Amino acid sequence: MDSGFRGDRLAQLRKKRGLTQYDMADEIGISQNQMSRYERGTINPSPLVLIQLADYFDTTTDYLLGRSNIPHPGAEPDPHPDLTPTEIDMLDLFRSHTPDDQKRVLAALLALRGIGGDSEST
Repeated sequence: MDSGFRGDRLAQLRKKRGLTQYDMADEIGISQNQMSRYERGTINPSPLVLIQLADYFDTTTDYLLGRSNIPHPGAEPDPHPDLTPTEIDMLDLFRSHTPDDQKRVLAALLALRGIGGDSEST
């Protein structure tokens, strides 16, 4: 039975700390290859490693298993659990601009969509 381990969440937590897979693997006492496979979802960590990862990142095993969207004990739920770190950065940057600038950015993105030559609309 699949545990539902969320390798993408592990990768996000690792990257937020500025660690490479090698650095993280060394901290936990596993190989870089294992860390890579956890993040890609090709293998699941053992219960002991899962607990070590949760403790290291001050998160819960439920968060790493996808059973909760709350990344840290006592924290608010992640309002956008499906967004990538790049998408979150883009959203934060977008929100930092005035409403007029936001409208211009949206217009530019919509114009870019038309550049692709959507054959269904022709």
